[in-house]
Amino acid sequence: MKREDGLDDAGDAGGAAAEFQAWRLLRDTAPVDRRDLTGLAHRVSGGERTLGAVLVRLEERERELSEQAETVREQITRLTAQLGELGRAAEEVRITRKTLLGLPDPQPPAPPTPKLADHPAYQQIMAVFAEADHPLRARQICEAMDLTTASNNINNVRLKLKRLTGRGILAETEPGLFTQPRP
Repeated sequence: MKREDGLDDAGDAGGAAAEFQAWRLLRDTAPVDRRDLTGLAHRVSGGERTLGAVLVRLEERERELSEQAETVREQITRLTAQLGELGRAAEEVRITRKTLLGLPDPQPPAPPTPKLADHPAYQQIMAVFAEADHPLRARQICEAMDLTTASNNINNVRLKLKRLTGRGILAETEPGLFTQPRP
């Protein structure tokens, strides 16, 4: 049967009729019925690269791109959630820093009170310093403690004064001159 363009529907004019027929079938086929379009295009066109085959390939490519787009959307959703979590964590750090900067400077801890030795000589030396209002030398302490000013007694008192200085109970302002540290 001849058409207006000089071709017949049987496909005698070089496959153009088959191509047109494949195109018409693809156009009229509902999207849900297009699952086996590859086989249809090959049946209609005889396996040649025709418009029907190209349309089938385009539809396959469209399906691949849709799947890739869905995968990327899922990744974007995950990354958006992760970005939100990181933003919240950064905000918590900023708030913590701001809070810490707003706190008053802490006072340095008070030094621990040095422990005085239990020996009665140390107790007597500290009693002398409690009454004195100026720095003292070992000889002056011996005199205040009613000890003889023999070099043996002065050296023993000086040794005890050095121990008290080492513990932070007394301070040596000059060599041989001792006083209680002032707070």
